[in-house]
Parts: sequence; structure tokens; C-alpha cells
Amino acid sequence: MKFSRRCIKNVKYIIEKEESKEKYKLTSTSFTRERKMNFENTVYYNLNKKGLTSKMEIEEFQDIVNMTDISNVAVLKQREKLNADIYNEIRNKNLEDFYNDYKEDVKLFKGYLLVAVDGSYFEIPNTAATREKYDSTKNNTSVPRALVSNYFDVLNHYVLSTIIDKETASEKVLDERNFLELKKLNIPYPIIRIKDRGYVSLKDFYYSNLSNDKFIVRLKKQDYKKEISNMESDDEIIEIKYNYHRMHYYKDIEPEFYNAIMKSKESIYIRIIKIILPSGEVEYLATNLTKEEMTTDDMKILYNLRWQIELNYHLLKESLKIETITSSKEELIKQDIYSQMLAFNLLQSFIEDAQKEIDKKDLKYKHEMKINKNMAVGFFKKSLIIILIEEDEIKRNNMLDAMSLKMQKYLVPVRKNRTYPRNKNRDKNRYSLTKRKAF
Repeated sequence: MKFSRRCIKNVKYIIEKEESKEKYKLTSTSFTRERKMNFENTVYYNLNKKGLTSKMEIEEFQDIVNMTDISNVAVLKQREKLNADIYNEIRNKNLEDFYNDYKEDVKLFKGYLLVAVDGSYFEIPNTAATREKYDSTKNNTSVPRALVSNYFDVLNHYVLSTIIDKETASEKVLDERNFLELKKLNIPYPIIRIKDRGYVSLKDFYYSNLSNDKFIVRLKKQDYKKEISNMESDDEIIEIKYNYHRMHYYKDIEPEFYNAIMKSKESIYIRIIKIILPSGEVEYLATNLTKEEMTTDDMKILYNLRWQIELNYHLLKESLKIETITSSKEELIKQDIYSQMLAFNLLQSFIEDAQKEIDKKDLKYKHEMKINKNMAVGFFKKSLIIILIEEDEIKRNNMLDAMSLKMQKYLVPVRKNRTYPRNKNRDKNRYSLTKRKAF
């Protein structure tokens, strides 16, 4: 069975089984009456989100599920009864199936799963409650934002975990919480976490060395300057010695780590790799991977792959319109975000299966071709709920095949090793003729 079909079966099974309603209703009296917007329809409604007005979202959903006269108030009341974590359970079930049952499809780098971490600010509805809840209270006109942190598989393009917190939350703390969530998944591969400059942490170095959890992190220019200045080559292990002034930072915020270091006064050993970018700029990477595990050239490739998480945040925001949050209530904000993280993974499973069909064909193109993700999003959003509510498995699979064929019609060339300078010029059209959305 194609993985995309397995994903759809998992979504239907978890949403429609009676135990889910009991597990994911927020009160004992939730979803007890027979209503048009029952438990299943409420879960599907969030998955169908397209970034439209609430009334238009309801109108479109009514047409799909063949209902009439559902009011905004009725939808809101039903959503207030739903625990958003149901979307994470479905996502995790799909991920565990993929990494364990579809091993021939899992992309690895020298046997490792490559996981990038990064956070992004999401605009949320501007109310006094959200400004206070998400620490956006500098003044009454400040736009409230939530900090959303993801762990992302950069080769297979799946979101592995998502943490939502206030705007002022520490990205390092969210990284730790994401890592705990990742460890709960039954993933049978060793993992390398790839991080940018904001995630440099002696605490992470220390505990990662103890547990042999592999990482790569890009250093800031001021990080460990003295130790790096004493390096005799571009790739060697440095000793980060116990230093009271260096450790004092952790005394209040990380007392357990602080006390462990103060007691042992151990040095921390980390491998540092000097990278010279095409622009001539020098960067340094820190890792606990040995040279036998990953060469200097491997390290350059691995860090460059971290950019995939940036590209996929762009897809989430621009194409899946994940930032069009529909309520200022915390649980509904989670529903909007978690449901679209699940939708993103479902979309990726369809794209991967369609791409396999393209790769089988002897296409006579100058460049390697890949699925046009913008068009894929349009077909996906148009068909997903229709496919999910179809009870006849044969008809459902025919719909999936039809959607895959549509995706395969729209291809774009893969032009490798192209780079573009970051353009901060605001004097340009916001809605390009060639970059408009497919829905």
C-alpha cells in the first residue's frame, strides 16, 4: 500500500473510532448530543482550513459534507469542546508507520535521519487576552505573535514535532521540549539534530556527549573565540574548560546543569569545523560527530540541508496559510496550527508518491523534474476532506489516484546549486503573476 493511502486510513480510523471522542473531548459533557457538527465533522473542519473568512470556510465545508445552515456560533461552540492534541496523535501514528513500515522509502545520510530545528513567529488575533497570554504587552497596538518551534526531517520533509509558546519563550527551551517529543516516537534510526546560531548551548553539548545524541550547530562569531584561535587546523576537537564566568549564566536558569559542572569541574570536548563560504565569509560548526562518522565535506553538506526547514515554513505560511488563525482562544489557536502541521505531512506523503511515479517515467527534459508544490497544495486542499469522508475504499483509492495524476501533470525543473542574494527591497509587486497561490 502506498504511504499516502496508509496515512488516509490512519486519519479516518483515529477520527472515527469511539475512543477518540472520549479521549479528545475537553469536558465529560462534550459531543454528547447529536448535532450536525459532531466530533468527526469538527475534526475534519479544521483540516479543511483554507485561510478564508469563517463564514466562507463554513459554506465550503457544508457543501463537502452535505449539510446546511451551520452558523459561526455553532461551529465555534463545537470547536471549543475539542482537544487539539488529536492532530498530533494522527501525525505521530503516520510517522511511526513511515519510519518502520516503509524503510525502503526513508531517505538517510550515512544511516542517519537528519532533523533540523527552528522557530518561527506566527501572527495571532489581536486581543487584550492574546497580547497578555503570548507576552505581547509592550503597548496596546503591538501585534501578538506565538513562537512556533518545529523539528523537521530535512530529507523526507515531514514535521516531526511542534511546540507552541509565547513570543518571548526561549528557543533553546523549545528545542529541548521538541527533542523530548521526538524521543517518544518509535523511530528506528540514529538522529543528527542540525541547528542554527541561536541554539548554541553548553548544556546541550554536555548532555549530548553523555547520551551520545548527535548534533551540528553553527556558532556565533563570539562563541569560544579563544579556543578557536588556538586551533591548528580547520577541523579538530577543542577543550571548553570549566570557567566560573562562563558557567555563572546557568546558575539561575539551569541549576541542575550548573551544579553538575560545579561539582565535577569537567571540561567539555567538542569538534569544531571551519567552513569558508563561496562569498569568502568564514563560519564555524560545532559537533560531537567524529571524523570517522562524518568528514569535513560531509559537515558542509549537512549544515546546508538545514535550509530545508526555512523553505517548508514558507510553504506552511504562504501556501497552506497556516497563519490565518481563526480565534483568540488558546485551544483553537492550537487546533489551527496542529491541524495544518498534520495537513502538511499528508500533503508531503501525496507529493512523494506522485514523485515516485514521475521518476519511473522516461521523461525527455533538460533538467530533473519535480512536482509543482503550489499546484499540489491546490489539488490537495480541494480534495482532502472529500476523500476522507468517502466510505467506499475503492472509490476513495480512485480519488487518490486521480489527485496523484493531477499532481503529476504540473512539474517544475530542479536547478541545483543556484543561490540568490537575500532581497530586502519592498518596492516590488506583492502578488507576482508567477507566484500566485493555487487556492
